[in-house]
Amino acid sequence: MATPFPNPATLQSVLDVASRAPSSGNLQPWRWRIDDAAVHLYADWRRQPGGSPNDRRDVLLGCGAVLDHCVVAFAAAGWFPRVRRFPVGGQDGPLAILEVVEQPPNAAHLELAAAIAARRADRRRYPARRIPPATLELLHIRAARFGVEVAVVPRSLWVRHEDGSVALRFPGVSGEPDDDAVLLALGTHDDNDEMRLRAGEALSHITLTATAMGLVSCPLTEALHDMRSRVGWPASCSTVRRIRRR
Repeated sequence: MATPFPNPATLQSVLDVASRAPSSGNLQPWRWRIDDAAVHLYADWRRQPGGSPNDRRDVLLGCGAVLDHCVVAFAAAGWFPRVRRFPVGGQDGPLAILEVVEQPPNAAHLELAAAIAARRADRRRYPARRIPPATLELLHIRAARFGVEVAVVPRSLWVRHEDGSVALRFPGVSGEPDDDAVLLALGTHDDNDEMRLRAGEALSHITLTATAMGLVSCPLTEALHDMRSRVGWPASCSTVRRIRRR
């Protein structure tokens, strides 16, 4: 008996929704291949802005984000996805394969899918509004599902420059926070391609969760391009984001 598989219209709709995932420079460094049994995600290294390790890391973070967006969109469309990450070795192989089975969506799937269209990267300065500890705990739990840790960066350890960029504070880094956002760092215990992909998935998932809860956010990676930022934390930082209430 043939295994049910989404029709072309459903596949097109799901991938269109997934394409809203955040990526550094909005380069969307991914491509898809679909056969009669699964959806395959590949990195599009041609959309890598440069050849530095940071550029490669940002590609994998973007691919992780689109992978999670795709999972959410499939689930909301009535198809439960099973994800196999790095099923074959080598840079030219797929980063992930999604195999799906029919399953009615639940309220959580629909809520996160609705958040995809509502999410925006908000780079404005954030006002002083307290975020309940329970909200941060929920984000922590959801990131942990991907093997990723979330930590709040103390206000004294980061600054926002006049051009809007954010940097972690080290000797010689001047400036004041001048922003009442909560800055979160996403970190992994291992700094390898699979964990970079998972960090991107976690970034997507907690950003959508925040959006569904009435919060706005802005994913950031440039703050961690300084190597001091990557070795100064208990886990290898993969990305940071700001979060505030609407």
